[in-house]
Amino acid sequence: MYDGIGPVVHVSFANPYCPRGRAAALATGDPDMVDGGTLVVVNGPRFSSAAESQWHADQGWSIVGMTGQPEAALARELALCYTTIALVTDHDAGVQAGEAVTYAEVLQIFSTHVAKLSSLLHRLIPALPEAETDANATCVCRRALDGLALPFPLPGTTA
Repeated sequence: MYDGIGPVVHVSFANPYCPRGRAAALATGDPDMVDGGTLVVVNGPRFSSAAESQWHADQGWSIVGMTGQPEAALARELALCYTTIALVTDHDAGVQAGEAVTYAEVLQIFSTHVAKLSSLLHRLIPALPEAETDANATCVCRRALDGLALPFPLPGTTA
């Protein structure tokens, strides 16, 4: 929201993640990494009900999280490249037979992923593409605002 500074500007959000960042993540060769899927973001902090979990699965959504928004939308509105890596800690309640997940179980499973995530990031960060300037930007993320009349200049842009 721009608090009355000027006209509202709508930025395309059809593909919220940076294709160059995704390619770099996949190029790390992590055998457990899955390319693709659909993240459904729920208001948290909370776990889904069994009915919600079943609905998410029925819709074909592959991962449920609480931290994918508003970060991705804000990055797009600022023409920033944004990539996400999701660590699966549990099967959502109601999707598989058994008891619902507990917070303690999520923390325990997450702790087993920390070293693996650290290793992945140490390989990924140096492999990310060079930052683009407005003059040489070819990434769709950096071009998200092209042709739009913004109500104010963004820091680091020429217009």
